[in-house]
Amino acid sequence: MNYSKNRNLRKAAIGKRVILSWVIIGMVCYIIGGVSGYALKTHIIAKNKPNEEEQTIEQVQLELSVFGAYDGSVSTTEEVSINWGAGDLDFTPLDVPMSEEEQEFIFYLAAGYNVDFALVMAMIQHESKFQPNAVSNTQDYGLMQINTCNHDYLTKMLGVTDFLDPYQNIRAGMFTLRKLFEKYQDTDMVLMAYNMGENGASRLWEQGIYETSYTQDILSIQQQFNEQLEGDADAGKLENN
Repeated sequence: MNYSKNRNLRKAAIGKRVILSWVIIGMVCYIIGGVSGYALKTHIIAKNKPNEEEQTIEQVQLELSVFGAYDGSVSTTEEVSINWGAGDLDFTPLDVPMSEEEQEFIFYLAAGYNVDFALVMAMIQHESKFQPNAVSNTQDYGLMQINTCNHDYLTKMLGVTDFLDPYQNIRAGMFTLRKLFEKYQDTDMVLMAYNMGENGASRLWEQGIYETSYTQDILSIQQQFNEQLEGDADAGKLENN
């Protein structure tokens, strides 16, 4: 899949979309809340270019990290950390039935949350097969299949008004995913809690069960997507998941 000549312009536009979404969230929280710690602002942290020694340390840390691993910080609705400088990140779209603009939105939001882009894309593939209007028999909505039991909470927290809108659904699903990583840190446990709810997942954990067919499928798709991103097109092709 070829990238357009207007890549830099589109990257700037998608960055503005990410930042704007969080400004809107902050405004909603300010209007709804009066809760301590919520303010009409976003926290954008742009790092300076590290020197060669710092780059080496970061590269070693990256090699040792687990995709989607918790980074020790706590996300709030008005805050997303953009810890990169110009040219640090290189977005490459996956060969899937989703627009490059939507994928790029996921890519940069995933970077802000320190969650693996391919993991999020694997969840969307498994949950909805990239169909933004998907509604399940159990009332799960949109790309990331947000259940109606969570709609009120996510509306209050994020200002989501339409769970079938791709961008709002992605924000809701990725916020939920990030908060689960903050709580459980382990990728399998996070996926189980996302899939069956924390109460349902905890009952399996009490039985010593820490992975399911759902988690295995997601991680398998994630691996295929990462192989595709690394340039192994044949290995990265999706099987019938």
